[in-house]
Amino acid sequence: MDTLLLYIVLLLLLVSVSPLLLGINKLWLNRKTVIYILASANMFLAAWVGVLAITTRQLYIGVGAFVTLYQLFNLYRADRSKIASEHLKRITIKSTYRLWVTQVLILAAAYSLYYFDPTFNTSMSLAIFSYLMALMVFSSTWKNYSKTYIPTEKLKNVKSLNLPTLTVAIPARNESESLNNCLISLLASNYPKLEIMVLDDHSTDRRTPEIIRSFAHDGVEFIQGKSFNSEWLAKNWAYEQLLDRANGDLVLFCGADTRFEPDTLRELVSILLDKKLLMLSILPFNEYPNKLRNRFFQPLRYAWEVSLPRQILHRPSVLPTSWLVEKDFLLQKGSFKGVSRKVSPESYFAKLAMETNRYSFFQFVDIKSQKPSDEQKETAFRLRYPQLHRQVESVMLATLAELLGGISVIFLIIFGIFTDRYVISLIDLLAYVFYTLAFLILSKLTYSRKNWLMAILWPLFLGLDILVMTISMHKYELDEVLWKGRSIAPSVMEHAVSNA
Repeated sequence: MDTLLLYIVLLLLLVSVSPLLLGINKLWLNRKTVIYILASANMFLAAWVGVLAITTRQLYIGVGAFVTLYQLFNLYRADRSKIASEHLKRITIKSTYRLWVTQVLILAAAYSLYYFDPTFNTSMSLAIFSYLMALMVFSSTWKNYSKTYIPTEKLKNVKSLNLPTLTVAIPARNESESLNNCLISLLASNYPKLEIMVLDDHSTDRRTPEIIRSFAHDGVEFIQGKSFNSEWLAKNWAYEQLLDRANGDLVLFCGADTRFEPDTLRELVSILLDKKLLMLSILPFNEYPNKLRNRFFQPLRYAWEVSLPRQILHRPSVLPTSWLVEKDFLLQKGSFKGVSRKVSPESYFAKLAMETNRYSFFQFVDIKSQKPSDEQKETAFRLRYPQLHRQVESVMLATLAELLGGISVIFLIIFGIFTDRYVISLIDLLAYVFYTLAFLILSKLTYSRKNWLMAILWPLFLGLDILVMTISMHKYELDEVLWKGRSIAPSVMEHAVSNA
């Protein structure tokens, strides 16, 4: 363990030197040489601690080497990113510090454990950690499910006699029959004071404006989207224009792939009035895909909303598929101008409404989403990195949590059986059961049916989520993220660093 102590000392030295070198203006302007030197030092130390982890058979030491992968990406970003130089320098130095601190803390904890208790059982501690994480995921999923899933009968029993005026606002770009079907379902509504507006967000085809205009005789208002600048994301600008034209006391923002039943709008507004809410967001049912590979992205997206202890994090569950809000509330909070470059502007307003306990998130069985699988994948890449605050270190911590607290369950069950450590196998078998139950609930919320096969295959969900996080990080930092065919990464990242 003296070797590990020496490694920690060298690591601390690198922690001190790296930000200093990157912070010198002359070196930063010609940073390729500095980056290569720091990257080489990283790789040397990672190889050293990797060999140390293998020879000592201590997993925690190997975790320290794993963090180095993200440190290397951070350095690579400093060389290749298109973000403005000063902003890039600032976030690179911040990430360098945070990643190094994480690595030093992990290794220092490992050294302390083995120094004071040479017989410390790594596999048992990992088994307990994975069990606790599985229990947390299950309890959060069940608790949110019990609040989110409300039987249809209970919703239909809530009726209001004094319904306010309602505007349904739909931003549309390059839509097909999905928009046509959405408008048909809305026009079948029995809501008495209804206004329907669709904004054509600079579609590159003729089909979208043709669809909207074909409903003009039914009272659907066509809005031609205005041009916007880099201060806005396209969808947020579309929201702002729709809000400006809306005449209703309430506004329901929804996507073109959403479907409604005739009573849906009346029941949604009645719920909002009955509970005295400022805003509510709906988790819709989805069509069950025929192909197995298309059944993963949507439950994974819902998992981020219902499987985390969001009350502790003070971040409410919210989805952009359809959300109902008081117009005056949006205007009082500055409309969309204050969140012009935020990927999920609805989450900002949900958090404000939650501060006074006037926000709700639930599933409404009469609202269905028909988003194609390729768009679900695009949405996952677009949302994941912003959900992790656009920080390399956050991706690293989330990946570690899913690897050590989730995927490791499979290996620990097998390890316990083959080494006759049956207590470890039993603990992780219980963890496997809790994860399975959590994903069974997710399949119910997503597709209105319990799918045991999907639930049992939950390790594939975690592996896919790690892949989504990594790809999303890479796209935002070094490539491009498309939103309806337009790149949004530069605007989002510039907004992130300006608020850092």
